[in-house]
Amino acid sequence: MVLIRYFLILIILVSVLDTKAKESDFQFSFESKVDTLEMLSDSLIYAPNDFRKIYANINYKRILKEVLSDSMSIIYNFSRVKNLSVVTSTNNQFRVYTWTLLLGKDEYDYFGFTQYQRTIKKGLFGSPKIENVIFELTNRSSSIGNDELANLSTENWLGCVYYNVVPAPKKKDKTFLLLGWDGYAYSSTKKLIETVKFNNKGKPSFGHKIIKYDITHGTKAEPKFQNKSRIIFEYNGNVTMHCNYNPNLNMIVFDHLAPSNPTLASVKRVYAPDFTYDALLYQKKFWTYQKDIDVRNKTDVKAIKWRPKDIQNRKLETIIPMRN
Repeated sequence: MVLIRYFLILIILVSVLDTKAKESDFQFSFESKVDTLEMLSDSLIYAPNDFRKIYANINYKRILKEVLSDSMSIIYNFSRVKNLSVVTSTNNQFRVYTWTLLLGKDEYDYFGFTQYQRTIKKGLFGSPKIENVIFELTNRSSSIGNDELANLSTENWLGCVYYNVVPAPKKKDKTFLLLGWDGYAYSSTKKLIETVKFNNKGKPSFGHKIIKYDITHGTKAEPKFQNKSRIIFEYNGNVTMHCNYNPNLNMIVFDHLAPSNPTLASVKRVYAPDFTYDALLYQKKFWTYQKDIDVRNKTDVKAIKWRPKDIQNRKLETIIPMRN
């Protein structure tokens, strides 16, 4: 009887030690992959030529997808991976990972993954399993253009770097807003307010018409509203534009853009902030355009200026590479 007891204790100890060893090996593997991502992120930014950047990006994308398959990665702090922008929903159910590759002096390409965590029940008595559903985002910006009405998908994505996700105003709301940046061209830059919704299988779709926007951009006494899937702001590449969610106001606040000369209203590269602010306010299931809001004493509104020399500090404004 004593021998049996010792034998059982020995089996339990071996099992526990083996489990801990596997956990340790797995943790080492996970961290080593993140170390590799950190190293490759330097190559994406500082490689001496485009060929090396593209080659590094292929490996970067492959390893990142492996890392994101781990259930714990959805709460992991990727701050040491310099060029990776990670936005997370308030309930930690999904994340969107995006990054940009600057080729030559003025060509931006965009890459990304969505990560959605769901619980799968196994039978009547089986323990639930947590699964990360990963989808790759394929940039099709050149064919999509400035389409603010189209329904888009992971295979047909308007590429950008997302820097914030706006929390759903109500728990039952399933459509979120993503705020993004696109370097676009040397003469002009874009910012986006994108709509995204995940289905029960964790696949995202972009372009849900929950934005009521004044297509006159506040230039007429009477607004003319249109339901849009997204908003695309294009403006001069040498200026900065504020566009972010303000929790104090419960609004998405953004600079009002105006042309430097009224006769050039169709030329987006001459647009710049005119020191007034507009917003989107959630009303009756729609984010509705608000003209010329007063932000004094309510919020600190500052345009984000990206400075690559600060990239080591991992501030929000450092995840975008600047043109030379």
